[in-house]
Amino acid sequence: MKERVLYADILRVAATFLVITIHIVSRDFGLYAIDSYKWQVLNIYDSFARMSVPIFFMLSGIFFLDPNRAFSIKKLYIKNIFRLVTTFIFWSALYAVFFTWNEYRTFNAEVWGVIFEAFKEGHFHLWFLFRMIEIYVMIPFLRKIAEEKKIILYLIAFCWYIGIMLPSYYEFPVSSTVTFAERGINLDITFGYVGYFFAGYYLAHYNLKKWIKTAIYLLGVAGLISTIVVTSIESLKKGEHYDLPYQYLTPNVFFMSAAVFLLAKEKLHSKSVSVLFRHILTEFSTYSFGIYLIHVLLIFLVWKTGVTTLFMTPILSVPILTIIIFCISYICVKGMSKVPLIKRFI
Repeated sequence: MKERVLYADILRVAATFLVITIHIVSRDFGLYAIDSYKWQVLNIYDSFARMSVPIFFMLSGIFFLDPNRAFSIKKLYIKNIFRLVTTFIFWSALYAVFFTWNEYRTFNAEVWGVIFEAFKEGHFHLWFLFRMIEIYVMIPFLRKIAEEKKIILYLIAFCWYIGIMLPSYYEFPVSSTVTFAERGINLDITFGYVGYFFAGYYLAHYNLKKWIKTAIYLLGVAGLISTIVVTSIESLKKGEHYDLPYQYLTPNVFFMSAAVFLLAKEKLHSKSVSVLFRHILTEFSTYSFGIYLIHVLLIFLVWKTGVTTLFMTPILSVPILTIIIFCISYICVKGMSKVPLIKRFI
């Protein structure tokens, strides 16, 4: 059995928590006045949580690009890509039927048409599967690029320009979370995530000079502060939520994500971690993908009961609700994993 990478498991679980935070906060921004401290609290939480999705891509890069790991195109398609495709079909169908039924409360020819369109597009958070499939089909030649350090750096620079700088400069005419069904193939967006894929591999497998690490940490702090400040200033100026700095393919989010990834890799490797902690961490990490898939549905159901971030100051309500949704999601996914026909979709 391969030894698990401690910092990778910690980052995976942390990123799952942060994705839940984003989707909790995004539901409730409209409940608070933009000039209130409570809105600013949500902004701070959301800004910090934006490193979550990039970290998922960076973690995948660690393992899929490693030339020392066994690899075959047949296994890639049969195990990895096929799993993502069937997972999308299952969860997109579930979300399409559930939310269309919730809106129309009946099934007829028109409603089935709505369901089919919703199924093709996928629920909003399933865009992640589209991007992963796009990158996975490129892995056979991406692994060849990963064999040479200088070519890796060249590709990261190329992806930085094409997939991060240009979309940011043009203010994302195509969102970084667009799905294939919505806008077709957008190579600039795809290359942006390829950049994260290689950034994760590079940071994990190469040692950096001290001044480079310091620069990354400083840029990461600057990225977080600029995300919070620019979002706040522009939102107040426009009188509505301005979320361009939240895009995953922006320089601020890139540096924030790289800094946290590097910090985890440098610091989270203690051999003194208890066996119990490792067990719990491995358990949560194993089911993190399923938690990602189901948590949006559970947030909706919890909010239907009237529970929102309003039940106390958002300083506390956001993390409390994040923990609650994470735990409920884990319990549901753990239960689903015991059902033979369903466990393959989590």
